[in-house]
Amino acid sequence: MAETKKTTVKKTASSSKTTKTSAPRKTPVKTSKSATTVKVEKTFDLPKSVFGLDKFYSQAVFDTIIAERASRRQGTHKVKNRAEVSGTGKKPWRQKGTGRARAGSMRSPIWVGGGRAFGPTVERNYNLKVNKKVRSLALFSALSELAKNNQVIVSDVKVEKYSTKELLSQLSALKLNQLRHILLVSNDEKTFISGRNLQNLVIRKVSSLLVEDLIQADVLVISQEDIKYLEGLVK
Repeated sequence: MAETKKTTVKKTASSSKTTKTSAPRKTPVKTSKSATTVKVEKTFDLPKSVFGLDKFYSQAVFDTIIAERASRRQGTHKVKNRAEVSGTGKKPWRQKGTGRARAGSMRSPIWVGGGRAFGPTVERNYNLKVNKKVRSLALFSALSELAKNNQVIVSDVKVEKYSTKELLSQLSALKLNQLRHILLVSNDEKTFISGRNLQNLVIRKVSSLLVEDLIQADVLVISQEDIKYLEGLVK
């Protein structure tokens, strides 16, 4: 009888791999783990009314950050209650005599496919009230903390055209390109559009400064004109 030969087949992993499409990411910037802070030589005397608070009001900063985060919540979540869900309003079966539990509507919240009881609606508002004096103390406390650590650079950073490369070269000239969190205060549209795809750069208007951005920033770059605007907020 002829001997039957057993052939061994090795399973090889298929070369075809499923590729996942990822969302467009921001331009990666080489940052240094050790260069988390920067100390700047004082070339401009910062006004003490804005950058010279002796005490850091931590509770005011905390309350303001919570209020800032809450104000960014849209509150567009919505569920349907028993009046809005589809379904008949007829009583499913008679009240007595069937042996079943009594039921008055198929749209009841305890039914599958029924309405949601006490669900979120668009009428909800997440805004938290913070007194103006508390918000002012939080803003000036964060600014004073940066000035105390010599992390404020007075410079008018602008670009002549829409160019991320040009903006990055200006930051490199200030020796800031390796920092992880750079806060640039600018009202220029070209500067904002040129720097919005940099991972380590946040650009804000002076009228829209967030306390949370100031706390997270390793360095603050601000112009003299914007400092005068902040001086006008002091009462």
